[in-house]
Amino acid sequence: MAYIPGRKKRAGSETAGKEDKKIKVPAAGDIDILKLKKAFVELEEMHRQVRESYIEMILKLAIAAEYKDPDTGSHILRISDYATQLGKAVGLTPEEIEMLRYASPMHDIGKIGIPDKILQKPGKLTSEEWEIMKQHTLIGARMFQSSRSPLLMAASEIALSHHEKYDGSGYPYGTKGEAIPLFGRIVALVDVFDAMVSKRCYKEKSSFDEGMGYIQTLAGTHLDPKLVKIFAKMEKDILNIYTANTNIQQFIDEAAGIE
Repeated sequence: MAYIPGRKKRAGSETAGKEDKKIKVPAAGDIDILKLKKAFVELEEMHRQVRESYIEMILKLAIAAEYKDPDTGSHILRISDYATQLGKAVGLTPEEIEMLRYASPMHDIGKIGIPDKILQKPGKLTSEEWEIMKQHTLIGARMFQSSRSPLLMAASEIALSHHEKYDGSGYPYGTKGEAIPLFGRIVALVDVFDAMVSKRCYKEKSSFDEGMGYIQTLAGTHLDPKLVKIFAKMEKDILNIYTANTNIQQFIDEAAGIE
């Protein structure tokens, strides 16, 4: 209404226009929750796919290294199973267990740089050949040492330290006791066990009981005595993994006509 001289102004008439121009902030209930949920699910799925592709790439690298040593093709999967079980028994966090599961198969990735004539030699290595063989720890560590990925950093640490011995007589640096990273100590133990109960080009396999007994003899020298004690208490769990892998391997051998 136009202003008429002498008539009083209606209360609030000067601010009405200004109030109409104020930006309205939507109430919480006006936000589309369904769209937010959908965006979050899509983002999670994208991260899952990236993570799975990343892990697949790592395992394929590990398998590529094992192809150079025909007796150890399924060795990396067994190492992952044994190490994961031991990691749980030690009390690692779920995040650490998952990292150990996927990093442990990379322990021998450095074998990519070792000549086949040494890796596949059926007899005992000469001192010169043994020095070359020991380089696989350094090669493996260097492959991932500049990575910012926690998983690849763990793989580098394991590759470097899994041949160190608790008494300091291992290689490449002679690291001793608990100065050896825990992941390295865990993989060292399960690596020795699996090597004992598996066939190699230079030896026949030992029985499960022989393998478990042999681990006990290495407590405090080659292996962490605390881990050896825990491993012994896990015998049923270890036997389940051993039996499952043995059955799978027998099925594969029979299908391939291997006696």
